[in-house]
Amino acid sequence: MNPKISIIVPLYNKVNEVERAIDSIFAQTIQDFELIIVDGGSTDGSLDIIKKYENDSRYHLIHQVSKGVSSGRNEGISIAKTDIIAFLDADDEWLPDFLEQILTMRTHYPNAGLYGTAYIPTYDLKSQTLPLCEIQSSPWVGIMPSYFRSTALARCPPFSSSCVAIPKSTFEHIGGFNPSQRMGEDTELWGRIALKYPIAYTSKPCAKYHWIANAKATDTYIPILHHPFFTYIQQLPQYELEQYDKQEDLRLYLEYEELNMAYINLIAGNKEYLKGNLSYVKLNEFQKRKRLFVFLSILPRSLEKYIPRIKRLTLDKMRCLLS
Repeated sequence: MNPKISIIVPLYNKVNEVERAIDSIFAQTIQDFELIIVDGGSTDGSLDIIKKYENDSRYHLIHQVSKGVSSGRNEGISIAKTDIIAFLDADDEWLPDFLEQILTMRTHYPNAGLYGTAYIPTYDLKSQTLPLCEIQSSPWVGIMPSYFRSTALARCPPFSSSCVAIPKSTFEHIGGFNPSQRMGEDTELWGRIALKYPIAYTSKPCAKYHWIANAKATDTYIPILHHPFFTYIQQLPQYELEQYDKQEDLRLYLEYEELNMAYINLIAGNKEYLKGNLSYVKLNEFQKRKRLFVFLSILPRSLEKYIPRIKRLTLDKMRCLLS
């Protein structure tokens, strides 16, 4: 029998986390799946850890031909046997009913271009409540009123790359993950999907996103002129962009992402890019945050590098205490 859903796990040097991730897959209430692990050349013993799964007929290990997490996911998509594909990063984990929730939404909302669930942001053993805006609290299930508005006002995406499933037909229509992007490749794809398709979502947390993990890509701060989705929008023909009926929500989201890039460019030390990001931010919703970045930009470079650590010890810790 063909499996109901394909699961893709990109792997690169996650020896301390990968077993937790794979075990959470095999603990699902739905067991009718195929698992595709795409290894990008791990050298830390990760492949030795996952050898225990190789006798399971649902398990497939492929060695990535190209470089980068986007290319790895795309290679997995190309060999997936089912018409819907779920993703789990090797340092995160699913709660037991993740696949069940995804397949239920697939049945109720067959025209959606993406299916997502809420997740639990986790710091070591501490967790916080995911901020949601204009989305009802758990256990709401339905079509998101506006992915762009909800994300921008919550200052946080409602789902991560570890709690989404996407039909193959969506990839055939709009393409896969952009391999040329080294950051924001996932939210760039979510944006392209949201322009064309409804997004089905449940506010029930079905995954854990672990902030503290080995070699986490989000810990790297490299200057980026604009968020990848901002660049994508700038390149769209005007007539195509006008077909999207929620222009104000889109503008709100683009300013939110430019503020995210301002933070990255601040830490990376590229103040020219930072000024460019902030010049695009015009809406009242983000003026306080914009002024904060202007203030931080005048700090000596020797102090700027400590901002992520200060944030982690204050804002992130506070979120955990309040959750």
